[in-house]
Amino acid sequence: MIKIIQRLEFEDVFPEEEKQEVLFYLKNISRETLLKSIGFFNTNNLPNFDNFFSSPEIAKDIYDRIVDYSKKNGIKNKPETVSKHASLKLSELILSNRKELLEDNENSSIDEDEINLFKAFLVVNREINKNQNLESTSNSNFEKLVDFSVIFNFPLSDLAIFENDDLEFLKLIYTTLVKVEFLFDFLNSEPEFENLKAHLIASFNTDNEEDFFKEMKYLFGKLLELKTSNNYIFKVEDENSEKFLTSMTSDDILTDEDFTYIKINPIYKIEEHTYSIVNYFYVIDKFYRSSKFKIKEIYESDSDLKSKYGNFFNFFNKEFSENFLMKKVLDEIFHKPYFTKKPESDTELPGEPDYYLRHNNNIFVFENKDVLIAKAVKASADIEKINETLKIKFLGDENHKVGIGQLINTIEEILEKKFRFDSYVNSKNNLKIYPILLVHDRIFQTLGINYRLNSWYLESLEERLSDKFNLSNIKSLTVIDIDTIILWSPYLKEKDKRFKDILDSHLNKLNSKFKINTPNYEYGMELANKRLTDKITPITYRNIPYNLPTELFIDKFRGVLKEE
Repeated sequence: MIKIIQRLEFEDVFPEEEKQEVLFYLKNISRETLLKSIGFFNTNNLPNFDNFFSSPEIAKDIYDRIVDYSKKNGIKNKPETVSKHASLKLSELILSNRKELLEDNENSSIDEDEINLFKAFLVVNREINKNQNLESTSNSNFEKLVDFSVIFNFPLSDLAIFENDDLEFLKLIYTTLVKVEFLFDFLNSEPEFENLKAHLIASFNTDNEEDFFKEMKYLFGKLLELKTSNNYIFKVEDENSEKFLTSMTSDDILTDEDFTYIKINPIYKIEEHTYSIVNYFYVIDKFYRSSKFKIKEIYESDSDLKSKYGNFFNFFNKEFSENFLMKKVLDEIFHKPYFTKKPESDTELPGEPDYYLRHNNNIFVFENKDVLIAKAVKASADIEKINETLKIKFLGDENHKVGIGQLINTIEEILEKKFRFDSYVNSKNNLKIYPILLVHDRIFQTLGINYRLNSWYLESLEERLSDKFNLSNIKSLTVIDIDTIILWSPYLKEKDKRFKDILDSHLNKLNSKFKINTPNYEYGMELANKRLTDKITPITYRNIPYNLPTELFIDKFRGVLKEE
């Protein structure tokens, strides 16, 4: 269900007080409470205004203030004080003012700590709220709902979408381990990549590939232990493990619109042998998502690689993301000999689909998009900027078709019976074509993104095909991320029709039209919200009858478990 929640601001709760800068309140909080705040607000079941305070008197005063504010302003849903977004902002502020807040700090009153921390959240909430540009949303009620979903979720879309993020965290751990294994297989595939691998290993203060994987898996295991117990502080005595953790910590944290410095340093060293998690998801992302940029550092200084492959992102996205990772993952799922694929060739032809698969008369056309969104756009909460960027990244322009534009080129070629990569389809009329945009960043699984991209796809498709436009044989666009494909792969390869069935179920919901017929207004609104949410939910969050088998997850830690 989509929830539009009122994020409380300082003036809402303390209208009689003059608001100060957030650092004013943080300076009046004890070092102990500030240190706990860095990790505590990264756990599940975050507190709200009604369970924030130890003192009954303060708790009642705050509760009464917010009830009064809600009644006066007609707010029916419970307002929110603490969010993951605000928590990250506070962690960033604490760490970027480390000397002033953590070293030169003699505060000690728990009541003062709590009220000042509460006020700090309210001030940060104001900053977050004012950054959300709601003036340029669509006129249509439904499109406005999609706009709101993107505005509220996109800035933190590299974290979890659900309040209880345990399953999303398990998925991220498993798929990261799989992708890192593929990355090292790729780096080991050619001698010319040896320096890239060595630089990546050294960036984590490890000596070789074996030590890198050992330390990574130990850390992931520790994160699982901490998260399942809703904890965030841990001790490390081993010298090599401490060196490894040092690569993810820093005293030089700066504030940034997209938490760049926290992403680079997602662990904080409290004291000798004692560490705190700043953000669980950012720690996992260090090993694949951030590794791309570590590899880029050494690639840019290698003239031989640059002259052979071009700029780094062309190299990484084409040679690894598409030709290695995507191809190996999909080939493993669709491995049976009766699946028809495009012919293997050393030279890529113009307009060639990134991955083509046919099973009987069902055609699946994949376009691989491992793209980045500028942090200024991602953090902007401005729907016009986000939409403009998505169009550039996934449609291209008249002169250069990418992603969706390339999928439409392939569809047109098939319909005109001029398809160069599977002659069978040129003699058939009863084909079903499934266009699939395969993305490599989970931010594109934000609620509303698939819906929005599909709207543009259908507009472009109708414009291009004109009288050939017929949705009985051309399916709507599916946007799916590589992590979801990896997670589902054991399930998908068991039966040939499972992938098609999941796509059909998802597309049925995406294209659904409905009417609400009930005399009960509140129930009708609840039902409408549920149906609308179902319509714009990405495929990664669709319910399928599958959970990753425990033995497959444990198997990823097998080498470490044997040593214990």
